[in-house]
Amino acid sequence: MSLREWQSQLGQALLLSEPPGLCQLMALQGIEGRRIALYEELLFNTVAETLQSIYPYSYRLISEHGAQEAKWLALVEQYRRAFPNQSYKLMGAVSSFSEFLSEQSDLVATMPFLPEVALYEWLEMVVLNLPDTPVEQNWSAAIPPIDDWEASAPVWNPARRLQAFQFHVPEILDALNHEGSALDVTALSTKSVDIMIYRDPHTLEARFFCLNPLTAQLLSISAQANQSYAQALERLQQAMPGLQSIPGEVLWQQAQALLEKCLHQGLLLGSAEM
Repeated sequence: MSLREWQSQLGQALLLSEPPGLCQLMALQGIEGRRIALYEELLFNTVAETLQSIYPYSYRLISEHGAQEAKWLALVEQYRRAFPNQSYKLMGAVSSFSEFLSEQSDLVATMPFLPEVALYEWLEMVVLNLPDTPVEQNWSAAIPPIDDWEASAPVWNPARRLQAFQFHVPEILDALNHEGSALDVTALSTKSVDIMIYRDPHTLEARFFCLNPLTAQLLSISAQANQSYAQALERLQQAMPGLQSIPGEVLWQQAQALLEKCLHQGLLLGSAEM
């Protein structure tokens, strides 16, 4: 057996809930059982620490609201075996935690928002680790006057992810920060919202931007490549016929105010000539 084959079989044996042939593998290689146990403990601790680091709010909700630390550690072991790592990166080992939590009926029954909290935390980590993507070469960190929107296109921050949530996760996290273990999770109501999660180009921190349906549609349309500000507004009116009753000047002024806010918060980087 080659070293690579041995490593593969050992890894599969350690990750399976009932590792068949593990004793035989150990015997063939002359490895003591205590050394395998130590390796498995290190593997478990690595996954547990990574989960707690990337999902701190999920950890707090699980460990502080009725489940306690023992429940968290049991969940880590269940997750590790249900979603064995297929990547050499630690992030890859914990990427499915939100999906895993959605399958835990006991937790979802008392905290239905928990999988979305984990999803939000994961998306923050995703945008923080997105590679730097080159943007347009000839662009300026400003929004041109409305009269020039035919010849200018928005330059959006490429480190972003748009996600629809059934719960207003930022409000839940804010309540958790203020109330801690005293948070009444049963009092949190459903409030669906579209959230743009992005990496601040100046501080390199993860930030969010809550969007109403109109704003989400505008950002989705205007973020498409090779499209001017004017073309984006025209397509928005086509997609949402109700806007046609709004005077064009008023609609464009409202769009300008929204874009200025996006620019101030680092979601919009600026504009480029077409």
